[in-house]
Amino acid sequence: MCSAHTSTGTATITDPIERLSTLIERVHTDTPRARSAINLVPSENRMSPTAHAMLGTDYSNRYFFNEALTGVWEFRGGEAVAELEIAGRQAFSRLACAEYVNLRPLSGLNAMMIALSGLGGLPGHTVVSISPASGGHYATGAVITRLGYRWASVDCTRGSVDLAALEQILTDRAVSLVYLDVQNSRHRLEVGAVAELLVRYPGVRLHVDISHTLGLVLGGAHANPLDHGAGSVGGSLHKSFPGPHHGMLFTRDGAIAEMLREAQYVLVSSHHFGHTLASAVTALEFEHYGRGYAHAVLDNARILAAALTEYGFDVPGAGSGFTDTHQVWVRLDDAAGVSDVLAEWGIRVNIQSDLPDCPGPMWRLGTAEPTVLGADGAEMGELARILADARDGHTRRGRDAAQGLRDRIGIRPWWSRTGTEAGAAS
Repeated sequence: MCSAHTSTGTATITDPIERLSTLIERVHTDTPRARSAINLVPSENRMSPTAHAMLGTDYSNRYFFNEALTGVWEFRGGEAVAELEIAGRQAFSRLACAEYVNLRPLSGLNAMMIALSGLGGLPGHTVVSISPASGGHYATGAVITRLGYRWASVDCTRGSVDLAALEQILTDRAVSLVYLDVQNSRHRLEVGAVAELLVRYPGVRLHVDISHTLGLVLGGAHANPLDHGAGSVGGSLHKSFPGPHHGMLFTRDGAIAEMLREAQYVLVSSHHFGHTLASAVTALEFEHYGRGYAHAVLDNARILAAALTEYGFDVPGAGSGFTDTHQVWVRLDDAAGVSDVLAEWGIRVNIQSDLPDCPGPMWRLGTAEPTVLGADGAEMGELARILADARDGHTRRGRDAAQGLRDRIGIRPWWSRTGTEAGAAS
């Protein structure tokens, strides 16, 4: 057995149970603060208590391979709740208007790997994605090459793919798949023009990764890429969609669904049954409140951006309504330092250094989590003032205001609303 060493190099053995107790106590101490935090990270969200409870059940310890309630139960641990996974898959199918839904991906990146390996064709073929410099996911190109394909990238400006560059690639190379992926964008992705171009190139498939905007699409605030020519869609479930850390793929094409299923079968063994049940609960809840929530996310993003501008922040996009997504970008001199102040007040912001056309550290803010917890436009305005207090050194006023806002947000989360209040668009 290896000896445990302190940082000074002396051979000291620490009681592992004592160490564990210290760390667990830290979790219990921080949990109330974490639950009341105002989280403005656009790649994170909050599940309902009902959905979150699924992660703590015995089903998180179990394999579950059946996709129907009949047949041989090779693993017996999940049959009692199999109907919940199936009901969730059906709810996603209704939300996405897609017959085929695959809830087996473990994450958005895992969904990416399944889509690329299932739809990318033979090794050596070219797969096209959006360049990271214009908002594409940082890992897509590397995953494409690791899977044995050639990678080509195109720029995407204000949601529009460079069609001339894409057509040049389609002409010069044996392209099998166009994979549209945007993780950093304040604009709706224009899928239709790409689909129209690909009509002239039979055999080239179009997949759209909507990890960041899934909640906006399923809530009807953004267009469904399937309605505009995409063959398949996928992404993670914990950004603008308020689900667990998990992934999903959906399509209306049975042949494409089978390609994705075959790839998923060899790339995923356990699909993390507890997380899948949490996904199912969230989908069933989202059918109830998703439309109102999705439109409120967009409203709150624009209100927050405008209010930040009034407090003297440099917010890109003032001439075009600031944003068409849940993301709001902010330039400021000391992004990290002000973030530290806000973290002490229980407000979390995301710092990025590679946003398109915005060099240097910036805040990449998101309105999805505070919105699902019930924040409205008035509270977005108050939040902007608190961010200004942190920037300007008004510590007592800002801290007190942050505490008051944290106490209010969460009182009326969207999943608790009833009737027309939950179903109506803002």
